[in-house]
Amino acid sequence: MRSTLVWFWLLIPVLTIGQDLRFEASVDSRKVVVGQQFQLTFTATSSQSVSLQNFTPPDFSKFVVLSGPMESSQYQWINGRASSSLSYVYVLTVQKPGKYTIGPASVEYKGTRFTSTPIEIEGVQGTPGQTGGQAAAQQSGLPADLSENLFIKAETNKLRVKQGEQFNVTYKLYTRVNIENYTISKAPTYEGFWAEDFDQAKSPQITTEVIDGKQFRVAILKRTALFATQAGKLAITPLEVRCAVQLRRKSPDPFDIFNDPLFSRLKTEEIDFASNGLSITVDPLPGPPPPDFNGAVGEYAFSASIDRKEVKTGDAVTLRLTVSGTGNVKLVRIPEPVFPGDFETYEPQLTEKISREGNLISGSKTAEYLFVPRNEGERIIEAVSFVYYDLKKKSYVPIRSQRFVITIAPGKPVTPGSGLTASKEDVRLLGQDIRFLKLSPGSFRRMDELGAGGTWFFIGMIAPPLVFIGAFMFRKRQEKMLGNSQLVRARKAGREASRQLKAAVKILARGDTESYHAEVSRALFRYVSDKFHIPPATLGLDTVADVLRGRKVSEGTIDRLRSCIERAEYARFAPGADTQEARRDLLDAARTAIDEVERALDGKS
Repeated sequence: MRSTLVWFWLLIPVLTIGQDLRFEASVDSRKVVVGQQFQLTFTATSSQSVSLQNFTPPDFSKFVVLSGPMESSQYQWINGRASSSLSYVYVLTVQKPGKYTIGPASVEYKGTRFTSTPIEIEGVQGTPGQTGGQAAAQQSGLPADLSENLFIKAETNKLRVKQGEQFNVTYKLYTRVNIENYTISKAPTYEGFWAEDFDQAKSPQITTEVIDGKQFRVAILKRTALFATQAGKLAITPLEVRCAVQLRRKSPDPFDIFNDPLFSRLKTEEIDFASNGLSITVDPLPGPPPPDFNGAVGEYAFSASIDRKEVKTGDAVTLRLTVSGTGNVKLVRIPEPVFPGDFETYEPQLTEKISREGNLISGSKTAEYLFVPRNEGERIIEAVSFVYYDLKKKSYVPIRSQRFVITIAPGKPVTPGSGLTASKEDVRLLGQDIRFLKLSPGSFRRMDELGAGGTWFFIGMIAPPLVFIGAFMFRKRQEKMLGNSQLVRARKAGREASRQLKAAVKILARGDTESYHAEVSRALFRYVSDKFHIPPATLGLDTVADVLRGRKVSEGTIDRLRSCIERAEYARFAPGADTQEARRDLLDAARTAIDEVERALDGKS
């Protein structure tokens, strides 16, 4: 009996050693994206010092082994108990979607063979339509365990729209880790769209959402309203973000147990990752459109008013035309009125008010025309028509202004160039109303010395009729041009672009870089639209290039103009992405491109 007890107590340590060792297999994610790496770890853990022999890995014929096995060991002492572990780590990837089984690995420990349990994983195809961490893992290149807890999703309320119709894109940050800060490293590009950013709070509001059974903290990074300027299938590139993320890492130092009982500590890493991209289908508007249609899509009202209908010759009068409503108000073109030929008219002053409240872009645009009647009588300003496409009615809606009859009484005479300016200011008196006294009589000559038949006499007789004929022909030409609004805009396109670029310089001096780039972009787009009679709704970079090639403009000039537009658009939606020197260089490049186009067209005319 005693000998049996002795053998029993001698066997206890052997049994304890065998039962104490645990040999396990684990992966960092059971659902992996095809082509993306994942980590497989075989770990032996014991309360004794681990010394393994004859490690046999499983069959990896259905996988691609990127690295491994890499050995790592760890020793821990927690609450008076010691433990040690030895790990074999592989980095693998799968090449096809489907379900895979990682077979058991085996190892010998003190003469006993231990075997791990098989693991099932699933390979999935990464596409922009995936949700959660799968899409983020493929597009951002983050480790799978982090990408499942930190990603950006681009969402849109419409995937199919009409040309010129508003739709919104929202970029949401989903996280289950701690983020110290973030910056947008690269804004998305909206080629083929006009973009209007919604106002965004400096500290975004945090909400919660549950995805695949996991609760995420959600912050909206960016909200943008887009209006397609061309039909077709258009792409929106991803938003790229850099985040400073707090992560826990295992400490390799066993003495850290005195500082951190969990053997881990926080570290901050900067991570670059991106949202998914979007594809938008843009249908063209039904055609053919009415002649007065200029690309306005949405829901609008149109009104016209005049400050007075009974005036005297020489009095300044203001005609005000206003378009208001919901849609891309900035691109709306107000119809141009036709004035009687004996009115002194000036370039309109444009003002606009844009509202970004809620989820809609709305506002108003007003054009104020200053004119001065030259002759007495009754004159008529005919009604003008504004046409827009109503998305609810699915049809073109014309709105016609009222017709104005102006009664003009005799007053002070007006001649061209009499001191009126193109602004809304009143007519100003030139010179001094009191002249200085002439202190010296000067020199005198007898009248008979001039000679009645001299050269100057004939010049004086011929010059007035010639001046009158020239002024009459010039006036007729001006009236003809006023009757052809497209010709007027084409001739003035270069001057108008120069005026807008000068306004951009003043905006840049105030430090408003976003408005500066927007003004440069508008100047270039408006120049092309006015110069070549292209409606803003159909204006795109490819359209501009095709039109210029049709006018035999060189490819170098086309590339420079296109580059200016692309730089202005990119800098507008990525504020701070350029330098002060780059902004000045953009302005010079824009002026040079416009000058080159003007010279090229003059050479062909």
